[in-house]
Amino acid sequence: MPCRIVILFSDGQEMEVEVGDADRARFTHASAHDWLGREFEEAGCVPSNPVGKLLAADKIVTLAKSRTRAVFESNSNWVRDYFAATAAALEKPVVTINLIDHTLGY
Repeated sequence: MPCRIVILFSDGQEMEVEVGDADRARFTHASAHDWLGREFEEAGCVPSNPVGKLLAADKIVTLAKSRTRAVFESNSNWVRDYFAATAAALEKPVVTINLIDHTLGY
């Protein structure tokens, strides 16, 4: 199932990406969570709630906040992996990553 991901950046600009089945299939549900967790740690991200479990939503939103819009527009390997891992971890047809409100919707 393809996934449409929309990122709303802090400056109000939006970016929309379609993650096809082939890209999404590069990750299993578990490997997507592993990738997001590793990248979260490598980026030096800090959990929004230091007490309790780190949720996929926290990893996805905080990782996106750790990068600039230019990074996402570059279509680098990291960006393609980020979108594919997000799609595989959430398994939803539409995902909205709101960096203004620090929320994730689907």
